[in-house]
Amino acid sequence: MRKNILILGHNDATQFIDIYNQYTRLFDQQYYEVTVAYLTGPENAETRQRTMAENVLFLNIPKKDIRMLKIGAIRRLLALCREKQFQIAICHRYKPTYIMMWVTQFYRLPALIGVMHELGTMSSRGRQWFMAALARRNMLFAGVSNAVRDDMRKDLWGIPKERVVTLYNVVDVEQTEPQFFSREEARQALHLSADDIVFGNLARLVPNKDHASLIQAFSLIKADCPKAKLVIMGEGELAASLQEQVRSYQLSDDVIFTGFVANGFRYMKAFDGFVLSSIQEAFGRVLIEAMTAKLPIIATRVHGIPEVMGETGLVVSPKDVVALSSAMKKIYTLSPEERGQWGKRGYQWMMENFSISSFQKQFWQLPLMQSLKE
Repeated sequence: MRKNILILGHNDATQFIDIYNQYTRLFDQQYYEVTVAYLTGPENAETRQRTMAENVLFLNIPKKDIRMLKIGAIRRLLALCREKQFQIAICHRYKPTYIMMWVTQFYRLPALIGVMHELGTMSSRGRQWFMAALARRNMLFAGVSNAVRDDMRKDLWGIPKERVVTLYNVVDVEQTEPQFFSREEARQALHLSADDIVFGNLARLVPNKDHASLIQAFSLIKADCPKAKLVIMGEGELAASLQEQVRSYQLSDDVIFTGFVANGFRYMKAFDGFVLSSIQEAFGRVLIEAMTAKLPIIATRVHGIPEVMGETGLVVSPKDVVALSSAMKKIYTLSPEERGQWGKRGYQWMMENFSISSFQKQFWQLPLMQSLKE
């Protein structure tokens, strides 16, 4: 009889569907039956199609039921666990983890893993108290980078450090590479010419991504780099102010805002280099997507980014506009062959550290998993 596995997520945001698929790929269908359950939101045909698990459930729990004590949500999950007899539950983000920790007070679950995707998740006293009260030996808590792991270790009370681990986000290369548009297709869609030297950025337009420094750095190189273009893909609260900044630099023809583009990673090959200017970043999944596209990368030295970058690309201090502009100018002046070599080094690093096969090794080496593996 196959073992039942539960992957529990808060909602079906695009980036999390990919992460749930990453975890689904851990389990051989010969031995395991995987259920992905979405706590909130109604049934969605597109989400069901994109989710790789054998079973996909839309619990559609009202938002009021996942606030405060979450009793209604706990009852729903407890009933589901008793029906399916799950052996392992992997919960993404705090609320799904908290709910399942309560469920395990009434249902004997061999293994529970709570995966946190942001810094500061356990900083509140209330969460620290609940985690300390509900934690059991059959539970592991994971951060998506060593930076997130260490942040959790600092905040969690009474939970041994060896039970607070790192489980990296990874990219499914087999699924991702065929989805990339060719350079020509992507450039045509983004209205870029063949001889433009294009820096790309894919991120929400919010303060922690610090697009203002990126735009300022680009303005410093434009006079010496006449073919340079900057493409910023994403939407957010700072869209209007960033567009005004571009106008103030008289760069409206050279900085392109695309707004939200579904599956924006597919356009990566339009770029000659990728830039992430964040001042806070738990992991930076977009960086490994850029590595999969074999792009030279410039990123900032904050939180989880140095772990992702390794010895590839260029890493500069956050908000250091001069250093960022110098890095962009360096990428600009490389030949296409040199940029290709940089991209290949990043791709190799990604395959060694952030591929499905590397993640499988990392996951099954966890002590709690050794006793459950077939």
